[in-house]
Amino acid sequence: MSCIPESGGCERPFTEAFVEHLNQTGGSHYVHRACLDRIDSMNPQPEALYVDSEQDLQLVIERKSISWPIDYPYRHKKSHFVTERFCEELTGLPPDDLYELRLPMLIEGKESELRAFALKAARQIRSQWSQVAAGSILKGIIDDRWPWAFGKVPDWEKEDDAPSKGLKFTFVGSSSVFDYVDPTNLPAQLASALLDIYSRCVRKFASYPEARRVLALDPHADLRYRDKDWWQGAFSALPPPAEINETWLGVFDWVAEDLEGWVFERLR
Repeated sequence: MSCIPESGGCERPFTEAFVEHLNQTGGSHYVHRACLDRIDSMNPQPEALYVDSEQDLQLVIERKSISWPIDYPYRHKKSHFVTERFCEELTGLPPDDLYELRLPMLIEGKESELRAFALKAARQIRSQWSQVAAGSILKGIIDDRWPWAFGKVPDWEKEDDAPSKGLKFTFVGSSSVFDYVDPTNLPAQLASALLDIYSRCVRKFASYPEARRVLALDPHADLRYRDKDWWQGAFSALPPPAEINETWLGVFDWVAEDLEGWVFERLR
């Protein structure tokens, strides 16, 4: 059985796509000049420097990821770890159809524990393969911590442009994972993360007082689809320092029915 690659990700550098957007919408002609944080790694530097020679302008960009829950990147990495283990343990099963493995969203646990979880669940799947192939749905919970379900994807649920055979993963969340966050009263951890981003930008932009200094936020998890009004509420409570001229949002999402790309929005 082969695993279906997860969708998402970006093959095009964030800053290149962002500057192309600025040039197209603002009439500027910025071109890449330097990856500043690679040239001088000993001193705080923005990620990239762009120059518009026609207007004698400089642009420096600092891209920062921000998530809520705060530990989302760590737990998301654990989800990848688990899917890789299942791919290993289920290798060799007949790839005669499309099968789905449902797992908890933002799974938690030590790698040794998660490896054992994948091994136990995979053994049960293998031992009852004939039932699964006949259309049964297997369900279980390992060590009272990790529920899972495995079965064949019905024909009416298959997507026309997706693989018709192999193993797909679906992560199931609960309402308690992603709750609404009041932007004017951010949780202490989230407020601290935002203030830390501000302070890092201040240090990195210090050498470019005459440049257009842009902070580009790359939000994840519960912050991914917060709109401009939500962010402006957050900025009213925690205003960005003057050293940050502009704050933008950049989300990798569907830009057309069958095309993904970066979507940018100016927040302030």
